Amino acid sequence: MTATRTTVPWFETLTDSVYALGAAAREAQRAYHAAHITAAHYDLDRLQHVDGALTVSGRPSSVPFRPHDNALFVIGDVHRKQADRLRRLYAQTGQGYAYGATWAIRQVLAGQQPPVVELGRSDQGFYILPSEAYPSAEAFEGLGRWSGKADFDRTLGEMQRCEAAAEYAADLDQEHYLADHEASAMHDAYRVAEDLPDAMHAYGRNAETALRFALLEPRRKHGRS
Repeated sequence: MTATRTTVPWFETLTDSVYALGAAAREAQRAYHAAHITAAHYDLDRLQHVDGALTVSGRPSSVPFRPHDNALFVIGDVHRKQADRLRRLYAQTGQGYAYGATWAIRQVLAGQQPPVVELGRSDQGFYILPSEAYPSAEAFEGLGRWSGKADFDRTLGEMQRCEAAAEYAADLDQEHYLADHEASAMHDAYRVAEDLPDAMHAYGRNAETALRFALLEPRRKHGRS
């Protein structure tokens, strides 16, 4: 008896593709938050230093070596670098999740049947986003009957607010001279931009749910066929 090979429908593999982007962002989020907390524990201004020193051969006796301070500095430096690296990964995976899900939604609402998300990747690990990956009010008109549209719009707006702040701060940072009010505005913008990875992740979750709604009709048609 010959076994029949079952073909997985395109909407199942597309759903899996977006879910994988979300899984990557969730892993990066957990890792970054844990690394950030660990790095904060080694803030030298908060730790109790052990007041003890020793003389090290080849080092001037007037400059004693403090082993506890040295260990704290090295450990803190390692954790800060690790937290920075994981934050970059979180930003990369959050971007892929948010815009990959957007790409999938736009394709489905336009009547296309992509089996997986299609995005480029830079040498630095960031995603290269096609125009179809950017949110568009016109492209999302098919989500009008979805009960989660309000939350979707809210998280999209927050993501765009953080992105605008990041771009504004980066533009000011390129200037050779900043007036006091401009320097203050740049600082405030960077503070808003710090929330961008979390904002992309939150929007990505809503966009993944929106994709499931967009796929209801294709699933029904597939079931009838």
